[in-house]
Amino acid sequence: GSAVWGGGIVLSRYMEELGSAFWEGKRVLELGTGTGLGSVTAAKLGAARVLATDRDGKVLALATQNAQANGVGGTVSAASLSWGRPGPEAADSPLAQSWDVVIGADVTYNRDAWPVLFETIEAARVPCLLSASERRPNELASLQDAMRKAGLTVELVDSPMRNGYGADKVKLFWVRAPQGPTQEGAGKGREGILSVTGV
Repeated sequence: GSAVWGGGIVLSRYMEELGSAFWEGKRVLELGTGTGLGSVTAAKLGAARVLATDRDGKVLALATQNAQANGVGGTVSAASLSWGRPGPEAADSPLAQSWDVVIGADVTYNRDAWPVLFETIEAARVPCLLSASERRPNELASLQDAMRKAGLTVELVDSPMRNGYGADKVKLFWVRAPQGPTQEGAGKGREGILSVTGV
């Protein structure tokens, strides 16, 4: 959680391509925040409220520090979240709150965690934008198949990177739970407003 991985950079760049018109006023939940790059990007692009989540308290502290260093500490907050379908006693869970978009970068590396990730996406009841890196042969094809078998709708999106690891090994997915709201179209336009140095 203390490094920016290729999937995080690809997700951030794609978010920038969607532009402020898409993110402005949105309530955004980030899964597996790590350094907080996705959350900071959403806030810089005009999101009204962003919650960076992870299970590791040290990671959450780092994400909070990076949000403050990038001038969006008032928009980005952090909270612990264990994946899976929340039980009835979880009224204070981040998943019990209202969100417009869920984001996550490189949260699919552990195949054993896929079922609870899918439950989390379903419980959020809004479109989820994921970046995933191909670390093993056919991993992303298996991921897409597993998401569809879990009843999720998956739309593959081209990477905004034109060459290198981000173009060859990282894919983006819009994922939706059954009967969930649809992701609205958005204009393109790379704004490049976020610096990733120092995170």
